[in-house]
Amino acid sequence: MEAVLQTPFNAAQVEILQLFSQGLSNEQLEELRHLLVEFRFKLLDDHLENVAKQKGLNVEQINKASQEHRRTAYRSKQRSIQQNPPAAGHESSH
Repeated sequence: MEAVLQTPFNAAQVEILQLFSQGLSNEQLEELRHLLVEFRFKLLDDHLENVAKQKGLNVEQINKASQEHRRTAYRSKQRSIQQNPPAAGHESSH
């Protein structure tokens, strides 16, 4: 029976560690890094396509949304307090 190794790594990480336990040259390591990045990009691309399909979005809509400014503008706390001082008799708990 094979011993089960308990590590903080997930199954994919353990598999890669076992597969390459003999070590790689710098060139091989660079090629592996490239393949892993391509694999990760494909997973992300597939996920994006699925989400777009579920939401009924097309490429033009996705490109337009990616260029929109959607951050919320927040006022500084000090400025907010100066403009809206606490009511008399109510002290802030901060």
